[in-house]
Amino acid sequence: MESSILSFCTVTYNNEEQIRALIENIEKSIPHGVSTTIFVVDNKSSDKTVETVLQCQTSFSNIKLIQPESNNGFGAGNNEVLPYLNSKYHVLVNPDISISSSKEIEKMMNYMNEHQEVGLLSPLILNSDGTIQKLYKRNPTVLDLGLRFISPNILKKRQNWYVHEESGYNHIGEIEHASGAFMFFRTETFKKIGGFDKRYFMYMEDDDITRKVNKISKAMFFPNAKVVHVWQRKSYKKIKYTLMEIKSMVKYFNKWGWKIW
Repeated sequence: MESSILSFCTVTYNNEEQIRALIENIEKSIPHGVSTTIFVVDNKSSDKTVETVLQCQTSFSNIKLIQPESNNGFGAGNNEVLPYLNSKYHVLVNPDISISSSKEIEKMMNYMNEHQEVGLLSPLILNSDGTIQKLYKRNPTVLDLGLRFISPNILKKRQNWYVHEESGYNHIGEIEHASGAFMFFRTETFKKIGGFDKRYFMYMEDDDITRKVNKISKAMFFPNAKVVHVWQRKSYKKIKYTLMEIKSMVKYFNKWGWKIW
């Protein structure tokens, strides 16, 4: 496979209503003169996601479809591209992400070019109405994650501390827990840490990989660039997702140590 400056990867599971818009949005957001590969890893969709990607391939030659034999989750899906990566920067995007223009990608590329010690950028992530998603997080404790399940109004000062409310979300700073909705990696860093810990099927894998990045380089919150994310909090809609998140939390604390508060 020919080398590229940028590579993108999205992991899909029954995203037929979103995948075409995502691909077209990424194509429009590629800076002029930048060679790009877009990987779509489909985790056994039962709808028309794969069919839609194949249709998109007739219009865009830089799309690579990967179909694992089984659905092993978000992290494992993203790891499927590791043998094929030869880009300078690798971008992980959820199917429900949109980028306003190539300027946002250019800002991230320029910052990474100027700061070789940085292995991961987390941009400002906005809701569709332009409000900020509070995703500039610290490493979690049992208390911090527990409060999310109970109420946003209990121990408010602590919850604000956890998401860096005091920062105003307008300053560049080191980040301990970047959101998996959009991650801008230095490809060398992503490959060096071996991608995600595939033991997490879903939830906590983004916290885990940020910690892995911070052990060998720096992860930075970069509000100078922004993307839009249509956030769907599935864990609060169905009990199975809540149980899945709790299971991932246990794996996370077993790995990194149980810190209560």
